[in-house]
Amino acid sequence: MTAGHRTGDEGSSLPLVLLCFLVAAILVAGVTAASSAFLAQRDLQADCDGAAVAAASGVDLDTVYESGLATGDTLPLATEQAQRAVEEYAAAGQDGADGFAAHAEVTGERVTVACQRVVPVPFGRLFGVGGGLDRSTVSTARTPLRP
Repeated sequence: MTAGHRTGDEGSSLPLVLLCFLVAAILVAGVTAASSAFLAQRDLQADCDGAAVAAASGVDLDTVYESGLATGDTLPLATEQAQRAVEEYAAAGQDGADGFAAHAEVTGERVTVACQRVVPVPFGRLFGVGGGLDRSTVSTARTPLRP
């Protein structure tokens, strides 16, 4: 036996260190991608809530002026005005490059706005979503005023 050479200690620890580093890098990329998707959904919900509130201000003035309102009635909404308010909200708050799309539907004094956006994800190609994630949500608002 030679001095300084141990028996049973064969191989290198370098492959184990590299494997641990690779696992840690994949975990960091996964957490970053998941956080980005979560934040994108939260931002889309906030934008959709704002669009719904803007759409709820689309009062049908022709109906109000023609038939009047009784005490306790809610203000009627017009689908065209609500959709226009949603489009103006989207144009004012977005630069148009992020693919934000919203559609308003009016039912009585309530308006429902469906929103959609495709968001890029960091390390998306690594997880199979290189083209981005399609996020969607729905918000509802009602006319803010009662006469």
